[in-house]
Amino acid sequence: MSDTTKKRLKFAGKLLFVCLLLGILYYSFRDSMGDMLTELANVSPQVVMSLFLTVILYHIFEGHITWLIVHKTHPEYPRWKGFCNAFYCSFYKTATLGSGSGIAGIYYLNKAGIPVPNATGMYFFQYIAHKVSMAVYSLLLFLATYGFIHASFADYQCYILLGFAGVCVIAGVLLAVATVPWMQTACNLLANRLEQKHPVWGEKLTGAGHKLALLQAESLSLLKDPLLLLRLFLCNLLKFTSWYILPWFVFSGSSATGDLPFTALQCFSMTALSQSLAGVIPTPAGIGSVEAVFVLLFRRLLPEAKALSAVVLYRFDTMLLPCAIGAFFVLGEKISSFRRKKATTDGYDS
Repeated sequence: MSDTTKKRLKFAGKLLFVCLLLGILYYSFRDSMGDMLTELANVSPQVVMSLFLTVILYHIFEGHITWLIVHKTHPEYPRWKGFCNAFYCSFYKTATLGSGSGIAGIYYLNKAGIPVPNATGMYFFQYIAHKVSMAVYSLLLFLATYGFIHASFADYQCYILLGFAGVCVIAGVLLAVATVPWMQTACNLLANRLEQKHPVWGEKLTGAGHKLALLQAESLSLLKDPLLLLRLFLCNLLKFTSWYILPWFVFSGSSATGDLPFTALQCFSMTALSQSLAGVIPTPAGIGSVEAVFVLLFRRLLPEAKALSAVVLYRFDTMLLPCAIGAFFVLGEKISSFRRKKATTDGYDS
């Protein structure tokens, strides 16, 4: 079986799994679908504008994070390339259900003149900074609104705490893998044992070990700059806020703010909980898990149809709209690449 066939089968499996999850969600909330469509039909123009604004803001901050990391060792890397890279990755994240985002990011950095080994380490470090910042931000919001969370979700509290523990473990493991030298030795020993039992995995395990070495080398270089780490953390907080604020826009735009049973900060906290806890559930690009946790929390305080309409808009804003905008960046890159090849060919012919 060729690699292309394996990739297609893997993508088909992901797609079927996502369809199954969405089918389960539809079956669970089918009685509220009519009211949800009514809610969506009444979305105000201000909310629609906020969708576009939050998408742009998110990718500005994401692009700035990329620029901060790359600029450390490649000062010639322009800021606008980071912005383009963010939308480029968003397109492939949705188009491949999460698996192609990293490869796309590395490819785009390489096209900008960053060697593949360096680009690989940079992108993995950016991903780890993303996960760690999300865990810390969610924990801070949880602590800031603990009284509200405890009063509203007392029967879910043990699950929320278990989910937080999982989020912290994942973030801690990623951080340790990127920064603790003996982790590479431990991973190499594990890879050797697996290779002995499964020789077919040899090439993949060797590639994974090489990527881990690149990640640690890049991470140790970036960790020597505390000011850079602070900037990355603050940019990630602003990036997440541009997403977490969207449900508040939706809810406050469809009813008087005083009628809502929570404040803006409490809404942020529930949205952050939904995004973070869903990350513990292994689904492609978080599809299905984010929706389930989001509705589970918000329908305790609001009508189910309102919670469903908010999560549909949230998913549209965090996946479909960035993918649609990112398609123009991908098309632009393809056209530029074609022109470069044509110019090179014409140069050889002359």
